[in-house]
Amino acid sequence: MNTANHKPGRVLGLLFILPFFAYGIGSAVISSLLEGTDPLSQVIEHRTRYVAGALLMLLNSATVVGIGVLFFPIGRRHHPGIALAYVCTRMMEALLLTVGVLFLLSILHLGEGAPGLGASGAQELLTLTTLLSRGNFWAYQLAMLVLGAGSVAFCVLLFRSGLAPSSLALLGVVGYALLALGCVLELLGLPVGTILSLPGGLFELGLGGWLMAKGFRPITRSAAA
Repeated sequence: MNTANHKPGRVLGLLFILPFFAYGIGSAVISSLLEGTDPLSQVIEHRTRYVAGALLMLLNSATVVGIGVLFFPIGRRHHPGIALAYVCTRMMEALLLTVGVLFLLSILHLGEGAPGLGASGAQELLTLTTLLSRGNFWAYQLAMLVLGAGSVAFCVLLFRSGLAPSSLALLGVVGYALLALGCVLELLGLPVGTILSLPGGLFELGLGGWLMAKGFRPITRSAAA
């Protein structure tokens, strides 16, 4: 049993679970304010809520970087190349998600300039708001595509090293592959990404819970089943 990986593994477990709340709540708050016929007025009226939602989404970006950085010294003992690639995957994911949040914060700036404009000016701002919101959608899908494509090898490493139960690691391989496929289909206009992301989400929640309970401890294949 490698107790040296126990505490970092538990922290990693928390970091795998935290993004579901940080990004999920932040995205829900912002989406609720951007719905309707006059999103700019909603954003200005509920400015604090809007900024709080954006900050939660930025917290998610910091969290995913932390996952890659904390896993690197553990993963490199088993496969340095995969461990390094995983850090790069998480950093690229965080960068793209941050770009998406910047698009959303730009909407707040548009809202501040909305009062006093005529009907044509207000319509132009509404069009820009839609474009910026769409930009966040594209940034999110690209981030998830990078995550899905870059994390399959991470799950293979978990399987081969025995750092996680084999059934959980295999779920991750399938889940991340489906996540990447779902993002490609979303970008092509087929709204199936949410359904295809479910196995990957279950993997991350399962891995997070398992790590918080046990940490990273090499296990036998009989125990992993």
